[in-house]
Amino acid sequence: MRCVITIFAAALLGSFSSAAAQAPPAWTGFYLGANIGTGWGSVDVRDTNGGVTPGPFSYNNTAWIGGLQAGYNHQLGPFVAGVEVDGGYMGLDGDGRIPSSTPPVDGGLYAMATGRLGFAIMQNTLIYGKGGFAWFDGEAGQKTTKPGYQTSTADGFRGAVFGGGVEYMMASHLSFKVEYLHMDLGSVTGYQLSISDPPIGFKYFNTHDFAIDTVRGGLNYKF
Repeated sequence: MRCVITIFAAALLGSFSSAAAQAPPAWTGFYLGANIGTGWGSVDVRDTNGGVTPGPFSYNNTAWIGGLQAGYNHQLGPFVAGVEVDGGYMGLDGDGRIPSSTPPVDGGLYAMATGRLGFAIMQNTLIYGKGGFAWFDGEAGQKTTKPGYQTSTADGFRGAVFGGGVEYMMASHLSFKVEYLHMDLGSVTGYQLSISDPPIGFKYFNTHDFAIDTVRGGLNYKF
C-alpha cells in the first residue's frame, strides 16, 4: 500500500512539475497601460552674447504628468528584459528665483522610448531599471521685468531619461507600477529681442538647460 501511495504521489508531483514547466512566464508578453504622476525640476538660462543684468537666470518647475505606455517583456528565469514607448502630456508651472525676471513656461506633449531590465521576485513582483530617449515640446524661457524686450521661448527639448521602479502583478493580466524617472532634456536656444531699449533690434541669445524628475503610478494590461 505504501508503495502504491509513493508511486501515486510521485506521478502527481511529476504532472504538476510538467504543467509548471509548460506554463508561460508571468511577465512575458505585450502590454498596454496608463500612468499619472507629479514632477519637479529646474531650468537654467545662460546668456551667450550679453544681456540684461542680472543674470544668469534660473528657476524651479513643478509639473503634473500623465499618459499611456505600451511595451513588450521577455522573461528568462527570474530575469525580465523589455522595451517600452510612453507618451502623454506634462503641465509645467515655473517659480522665479529673482525679482527682476519672470519665468514663462508652458506644458506640452512628451514621448519616451526606453529599454527595461528587471528581476522578478516570487513571479508576481518585478524590480526594474530603465533608460533611453525623451522628447518634450513644451516651452521654457526667461522674461525680464524691465520694459522694452520681447521674449522668444525655447521648445523642442530632447535628451536622455533613466530611472526605475517596482511592478506588481495583481492578476494574470493586470499589474500596477510605481516608478521614478529623471529626464535630462538638454539645451535649447532662445532670445530676448530689444524693441525699445537701445540697441533696438538686438537679440540677446541664451541657452535653456531643462531637467525634471518624476514619480508616477500606472496600470498595465498584459495580453
